Amino acid sequence: MTELSVSGLKALAYEQFEQGHFAEAAELLEVLESRIGQQASLSNDLAVAYYRKGEHERALARFREAAELQMQAASLLTANLTDMLEGMLGRAGAPALPVNPLPHLSTSFCPLCQASDAGFSPLPGFYRENAERYGFRYFGQGEMTAQRTYFCAGCGASDRERLYAYWLVLALARKQLSRDAAVMHFAPEPGLSRWLRRQGFRHYQTADYAMAGVDYRADLMDLPFDDASLDFFICSHVLEHVRDDRQALAELFRVLRPGGAGILMVPVILGLEAIDEDPDVTDEGERWRRFGQGDHVRLYNRAGYIERIGQAGFELTLLGQDYFGACTFESLGLKPESLLYIVRRPDEGDHTGPEHA
Repeated sequence: MTELSVSGLKALAYEQFEQGHFAEAAELLEVLESRIGQQASLSNDLAVAYYRKGEHERALARFREAAELQMQAASLLTANLTDMLEGMLGRAGAPALPVNPLPHLSTSFCPLCQASDAGFSPLPGFYRENAERYGFRYFGQGEMTAQRTYFCAGCGASDRERLYAYWLVLALARKQLSRDAAVMHFAPEPGLSRWLRRQGFRHYQTADYAMAGVDYRADLMDLPFDDASLDFFICSHVLEHVRDDRQALAELFRVLRPGGAGILMVPVILGLEAIDEDPDVTDEGERWRRFGQGDHVRLYNRAGYIERIGQAGFELTLLGQDYFGACTFESLGLKPESLLYIVRRPDEGDHTGPEHA
């Protein structure tokens, strides 16, 4: 093969990919990787190429590799790349060759169904129509809920489900979460629940107050589980429905073992000064006007939600675009403002316990 520049290799690989020559595209990308080293976007592109040519095991390995690489900070990636190039050139202090970030060959990706380039579908117009009908003035101002890319066109997974699945793959790969963990999924989203079962969690169970087909009929404010009995939980968009979210948070803290963690998400409105709540409001129209949905009893702002999480005793980690990378957010169809809330119960002795308001 004639020696090509980095940009030439990249352009030729994309050309082969667009023509359906996935084996040739993969070969060119492998050559490119040998020239510039590992990069998250390049590993993702290789994964897509392998997947398209039917090498699913290699594709899965590359997707995991891409996830691992994406976890690293941009500064660390730059330092590692510089060190690698200096080693290749065999002299210290050699100037790093200019390498532009590689755009993803997959313009969209869903971790739940593994669909690449299937695209996304918008949020149903019902929500905008009701917001306008009842005068909800914060429509479209949430941290998440990407209106134009809300559903996966392949499996119907929402934007937040795609983010959860992506992070969970990372957590498993980094051994931050074990398939032997006792996992409880509250108000389980059907698609995410099916995906979690396919991941091989040996002690995965579900719970909800009214949903059919769950393992436990449970009130989040009075959970039927022993103290410190869970290793991990997912509680997504539930707290805005319960009468006393402080009591629900206290229960989640109680049943989580020290050192355990969870995904704890609610609709958060950017620019809202304080939490607006009134569980005694029962009129559906008034709930739409104040809280943005007919079965919600509160509307969260970021600072107020973070404060309540802390008062319950949890440690909180916020993971956004700076953590996952802009390319990953774009391919997952996420808003740039999206944040993943990961809570952790401190180990014994690390914390004095929950704060009391």
